[in-house]
Parts: sequence; C-alpha cells; structure tokens
Amino acid sequence: MAKISIIIPVYNVEKYLQQCIDSLLSQTLSDIEIICIDDASQDASGKILNDYAARDDRMKVIHADENMGTLRARIKGITDAAGQYVMFVDSDDYLEVSACEELLKLLTEHPVDVLHFGTVLHANENVSDDLKNWVTNFLTPYEGELEGNLIEKCFVDEKFDFNITNKIWRREVCEEAFANVEQIRLVASEDRYIFFLLMYYAKNYYGIIEKYYNYNLGIGVTGGDILSLDQFEKRCSGAEASELVKRFLEKTGSIEKFRKESKCFADKILWDCVDCWHNKLEKKDEQQGFEILRKYFRPDEITSAVARVYFEQGQDIYNRAKITGHKKIAIYYRYLGYDNMDEKVLECMQYLIQRGNDVILYTDQDRKELTEGTDKYGKELVYLPDAVSANWGDYEARCNAFYKQMLKDKIEVLVYASPTSHICWLDTLLSSLSDIVTVDMQDEVYLNMFGEIREENEKKIEEKTRIVDEKTKVIEEKTIDEKVRIIDELQRENNMLKLQQESPRIMWKYFWRSLKNKLLRS
Repeated sequence: MAKISIIIPVYNVEKYLQQCIDSLLSQTLSDIEIICIDDASQDASGKILNDYAARDDRMKVIHADENMGTLRARIKGITDAAGQYVMFVDSDDYLEVSACEELLKLLTEHPVDVLHFGTVLHANENVSDDLKNWVTNFLTPYEGELEGNLIEKCFVDEKFDFNITNKIWRREVCEEAFANVEQIRLVASEDRYIFFLLMYYAKNYYGIIEKYYNYNLGIGVTGGDILSLDQFEKRCSGAEASELVKRFLEKTGSIEKFRKESKCFADKILWDCVDCWHNKLEKKDEQQGFEILRKYFRPDEITSAVARVYFEQGQDIYNRAKITGHKKIAIYYRYLGYDNMDEKVLECMQYLIQRGNDVILYTDQDRKELTEGTDKYGKELVYLPDAVSANWGDYEARCNAFYKQMLKDKIEVLVYASPTSHICWLDTLLSSLSDIVTVDMQDEVYLNMFGEIREENEKKIEEKTRIVDEKTKVIEEKTIDEKVRIIDELQRENNMLKLQQESPRIMWKYFWRSLKNKLLRS
C-alpha cells in the first residue's frame, strides 16, 4: 500500500500540467500513488496524462465522460485512494521534490489528522502587491498543535486557512468527509465546503511554516485583481456552499452545535463577494455586478454586509450600484410654505429624485397664494381641496379629487407629511385602498410640540443642575446608601430629559429608515 495518495483534478491545463506531474514523479519518497482525474478536458491534458502513465505505473489516470467539476473529481479520486495519507494538488500548481518524504516523517512525530505546511507564492505579473501580501498572510499556517472544535478554529477564529491543497490528511478523515459531500457541481467555494466537512471529522491539527506547496496566483477562477462579470458571477455562485453546509449539519443533527460556525461560514462568502464587487470590478461593470449580488444573496444580507465595511459611504454605494427607484412618488404636505417644514420636504424630495424617482408635490388649495409662482420647489405644485373644509360629508370632494389626481399621476408611493392632520387617517386609507405604499413624515405640529418640550426641558435641566449643586454640598454628610440613591435618582431624571430632547432626531432617523425600506419593497 502506498504511503501517500496524491489526487489531482485536471481540466484544460496543458500549459502547466507537465511542471505539476514532474514535481510529483520526482519526489524523494517513491512510495506514492498519483491519481489524476481528467475532467473531460478539451485540450491535450488527457494525452499528456496518458503519456506519463505509460512511463510510470505510480500514475493512475481516470478519464471522465463529461465535465464534473473539481469537487466531484476529488470525490472520484478519494474513492480510488489507497494511501495511508492523502494530498490534494491543483493541476496548475506543484510540490517541492522533498515534500512527501519530509511531511511523512513529521507525521510519525506528530500523528495528527491534518498537517498544514507553508506555501510558496508565484504571482501573475498583473497581481498587485496588496493581493500578494493578503494571500501570503491567508495561507500562513498556525504553528503548533490544535485540538477540539477545528471548525470554530478555522472559520471563526481564523487560526488557519480553508485550502485543502497545502495540507496532508489522514485518509480515513477524507473518506468520512467525502462520503457526506453532495454530488453537486460547485464552481466556487468548493474548498470551503469540503474543508468544513473535513474539520467536522478531524480531531487534531498541526502546523509548520516550512514551505512545500507552490501556488500560481492569478491564473484560475478566483485569482487576479480585476474580475470579469463572468468570473464575479462564478465567485458569487459559491453562496450555494452555505446551503450545503446547513444541510450537512441538519443531516448529522449538529445544526445547533455549529450554528455560530455555520453563520460565520456563510457570512465570509457573502463578505468576500461584496468586497469583490466594491474593489475588483471595472467601473462599467458595477451596476450589473450589483444585480449579480442580488441574484445570489437576500437584500438584508447584502445591506448588512455593506454596512459592515462601507457604513459611511452611502452615496458612493448608491452610485456604484446605480440603485434607482424609477417610481412615481407624491409628497403631500398640508402647509407648504412653512419654512422650517419646507426644508424637510425638499430634503426628502431631493433624496428621492437623486435615486431616479419622479416626485410630485401635493398641498392644499389654500396654500396657492403663498406658493404659486416661486421656483423654490423646482416644479409645479398640485393643489387639492382644503383639508380644513373636509369634514364629515364634506370629505367626499377632497377624496374624489385626491383619488383622481393620484390615478392621473400614476402614483406608486405617497409620503404623507401631515400625519397630525384630522383627516390623515382618511387620506392614508384612500392611498392604501388604492394599493399605494404610504410613508408618514413628521409635520410642523410635531416639530413645534418638541420645540416647546425642548425649551421646557432646558429649564428643567437648569433647575436640576442647581439642585445637584446644592445636594453636592451636603452629600458628604449622607450614608453610602443615601449617596448612591440620590445620585441614581438624579441620573435617571437627567437621562429622561435628554431622551425627550433627542426624540425629534430619533423620529427623523426612523422616517428615513421607513422610507428606504418601503421603497425597496414596493
């Protein structure tokens, strides 16, 4: 029985294949087997493998009738492997000639399930120094031994990487893991997926910094600083690996035990794709790239991932993604011409227009004299029958006019900026029954109310400050418990006052969040 089985999926790599196979057949340890799976190559790769196999009986070549993908090719290789240990080598990479002998010796000293060794990086000339440095750091092993929850140590703690090629494995661990792999084609994240399963079955790890694997960066699916849309979509398709991991954990009854690890696994695939969209696509591809993101990930997932890194780059993200509403939106404000509130209405209008929406301003007829003929609003206004006269049976005229106007303008979203109006509930009932998305916006009554509260609170704070000063003078005479009680009481009162002062700001934040969410859903 061979000491080490080396498994190599091969697909259209005639340019690099000879260097790879030569590095294996030249190993100083001769007791190895080399299992090559020709995955229906369209170039001369299959012939090259056959020529090598004819000269060395340690070579075993399996020719697939149709292209299976790397993951299924490796499954086939594991099925045929007989070695005590297993190594995986990509067909465009190669090993140092002493790798097998020296790694086997280390395994006699440290008999672990997985031995992790260093990697020599050979970067394509188009690869930036930043990417080279990142990959080098990513592939650097954790030095020493680890035991216990290796899934957590890899995917949560990031003590070591999830590549399977820069490691040597106990064959039994590989057999258990690959036996539970779903027979599915993955273009990206196949290493992450199988590595999760391998870590599930592995009990211990040992890492060394000595470098035995040679990795060519920038010639595969995921390498390089700039990605084409096709390469980016392949990257995003790795999202399927998250579902495969969840199904595996459900099947093994381990979903609760590894819930944190499973989420971290999924998050990092998502974060990687969002990072690639932001940093690795050409400007002309950014909008289409964002649509690809939406194809593979939920809106809440993308938004959370964007917030994690690009929290203060809102306008830039919108511009890159070219997120536009293209919706017909009406903003209704009863008292248009009231300067303080006009500022908020115009801010909302500009926000919506910048995102590609068509916005119309509605107000009441009694505001016509004050607002007509001014260019302050940037467009003609629509005047509705006055709310002040729309009581009981008299509401019908306003209702009919409002309804017909929204139909004429093909309104899809109504921003209602007079929610304290006595007929707000009727106007918004009308819009809801018309299948128009409605968003409430705080009005001048709300602003005035909290302006008065703020002024009143400032007086209260002054009074509380005076009381605190007086109590501070005599507090030294109190017991410890009395001191604590007095301080806590004053702190609670001051916190409540501050909260009341903050309420308008909090409500405006709520309005913007509500508006954005409803626009996305509508």
